[in-house]
Amino acid sequence: MNQIIKTITATAIPVRALQLGERIDLKGLEREDAFSSDPLAFRTQSSGSVMLFKSGAAVFVGLNPIEEEDLIRGLGERVVAPLAEREIETAQLVIKPGDDELLSSSGAIQLKNAEPNRLLLVAEVLAVSVALAYDERRIAQAFERITPIAEGLTKGGLPSARQSELLGQIGEALSIQQRMASRVDLDEKPDVLWDHPELERFWAKLVDEYDLPQRARAIDRKLVVIRETADTIVDLISTRTSHKLEWYIIFLISLEIALNLYDRFWKH
Repeated sequence: MNQIIKTITATAIPVRALQLGERIDLKGLEREDAFSSDPLAFRTQSSGSVMLFKSGAAVFVGLNPIEEEDLIRGLGERVVAPLAEREIETAQLVIKPGDDELLSSSGAIQLKNAEPNRLLLVAEVLAVSVALAYDERRIAQAFERITPIAEGLTKGGLPSARQSELLGQIGEALSIQQRMASRVDLDEKPDVLWDHPELERFWAKLVDEYDLPQRARAIDRKLVVIRETADTIVDLISTRTSHKLEWYIIFLISLEIALNLYDRFWKH
């Protein structure tokens, strides 16, 4: 651990967080030199640090882009549903022993030291940020598809799209909701804070700087709109289907009556 602290100088250290996919399978990647198991965090030969999250995010501290891509390629199929367009969040770490930990107006994160627990908190907040950015993009796309349907409903019209398309849009919205519920939980503290409560103030600063609660609430509000619209569409489809069945039944009954009348009066 001391070696980790010594190898990082007081200069600005680049940090990059990338959302690589829906999740990363970390099982079997355990290593003896890791300074955290969840997320999986370890040092590289170039004195950088890597933090891999089950949520699909990877955070690199002090690595260049070539080293990052080499590590990403090494993950291979462990990245589940890799993204064609990755979400990226960047930051700069500045180590100033003796000063308070804060976030400067330039966006740099000032640390008293670069010990692993502080790096883990920085990585945690960046990983949540890129996960929220990914969900914000997906939910914006879902909104684009569902907005015309909602506008049609306000005018009293039934959705004109095919039922399979409507159900696909509903499924997309619900999958975003499920992903949000299972992946991002801001009420849950990072594991490192249970053993180091003195870092809670620093964590609160990071969460506030990246607007994580506000962004999560905004996504939740949009999910409520999408869910309510989806429920309405399902009800309309069900009602429209039941009306069609009623007409089919009426037609069959009428046909049976007509055949009976034909047999009774015309055939004989």
